[in-house]
Amino acid sequence: MSLAISIRKRATARSSFTRTANVLKEELNKVEPDKSVLEDKFIKLQTVNTELKSYDPVILDLMIAAEVTDDDLNNEVISCEEYLDEFISLSRRIKEKTDNSDLNISMRSKTDCSISARNDKRYKLPKIQIKKFDGHLLSYLSFWGQFKKIHEDKNLDDVDKFHYLAQSMLPGTRAYELIESYPLTSENYPKVISAFTERFGNQEILTEIYVRELLKLITQNVHSQGKDKLPLMSLFDKIESHIRALESLGVNQNSNAAWLYPMVESCLSAELIRVWQRSVLFNAKGPRLSNLLEFLRKEVEGEQRVKLARSGFDISPSSREEHPKESKLKNKKPFMSAASLVANQGNKLRFLPKKS
Repeated sequence: MSLAISIRKRATARSSFTRTANVLKEELNKVEPDKSVLEDKFIKLQTVNTELKSYDPVILDLMIAAEVTDDDLNNEVISCEEYLDEFISLSRRIKEKTDNSDLNISMRSKTDCSISARNDKRYKLPKIQIKKFDGHLLSYLSFWGQFKKIHEDKNLDDVDKFHYLAQSMLPGTRAYELIESYPLTSENYPKVISAFTERFGNQEILTEIYVRELLKLITQNVHSQGKDKLPLMSLFDKIESHIRALESLGVNQNSNAAWLYPMVESCLSAELIRVWQRSVLFNAKGPRLSNLLEFLRKEVEGEQRVKLARSGFDISPSSREEHPKESKLKNKKPFMSAASLVANQGNKLRFLPKKS
């Protein structure tokens, strides 16, 4: 990452720090500050301060590599210390205002854990990290499911949302290039979200993609044989995930069972289809697709139970079961016959003359 890009990203984080600090100062100056506001904003300030501390050493190293003057380096250090002093000062003031049994905010910045206070108890939860979006359309639903909470947060400024969106893109991808093409301002956030969802979140295109994924399972089942076939557990997981994805795109499995059911059934092997047709669920009441999925779920559970039972006693298929005759021959001890003894003697065998 270049020095200019790093400074630009840190400037955005510093702007967020300043806005949050101003809100805290305004609340602290009140006669009776709202403790919930102080807690929420201070947790945000801690997060931004941690981000700033990650940028500072990187920028300092890049400045040294660029051989800037000593004055510029000193100014950089002084600038970093100003934000650190501001954070320490606000931490102390908040500590004084909220030092009671109902709320106790730590002065130290928590980088690895988030704090959840319930009924005067403190829980440390792992820090949630948004999975970076790689630009593939199949990854859009899972990514947007995580980022949607940030997008709909009314307490966050648009520039902060823009900053989080830019951080969530995997460098070198089409999505990263799209987000980086927009200047990082609050006015551009609605525009970049519109362009992003139009490019990667088109419901019609996503629906076609997941339908094609089901078709891939069908062709894979038709052309693959023996060991190349997908195990039942993996096949069921793929089928269920694709159907759930289609449901999130508005394709209801019950109303679209007329074309979904034949596709799912065609993903199965001929042997499994025969078992399905002999199953009680085949003629049971209710949507046929739901019955088929329930049948597959029970088959997967059955396989898991069989594996559990066999692994518990360390029983596994052996070559003895597959080739019983060969196994018996291998285990049978060799023995010498009279014929073999005669053959081994060769020319050494002599007949004694007949006694008269």
